Amino acid sequence: MKKLHILNVLEKVKKFPKLICKTIWRIGKEDPRRVIHSIKVGLSLTLVSLLYLMEPLFKGFGTNAIWAVMTVVVVLEFTAGNL
Repeated sequence: MKKLHILNVLEKVKKFPKLICKTIWRIGKEDPRRVIHSIKVGLSLTLVSLLYLMEPLFKGFGTNAIWAVMTVVVVLEFTAGNL
């Protein structure tokens, strides 16, 4: 019984990447702007987080770096301005 459960879990783990790819593809076909937006937000947050983690650059900005992260998130909000 336990072995069957483990095999079931392993099958789900193997199918997960394919499911993610199918979901991304479906969303991209429905509205390509959402995919482009998610790439922009991901890149922006990555760059700002790297700036935050680099000690010499962080000392130049101080505690305002976290506010920069929040500004990026708010400015690049996908539904901002849409009703």
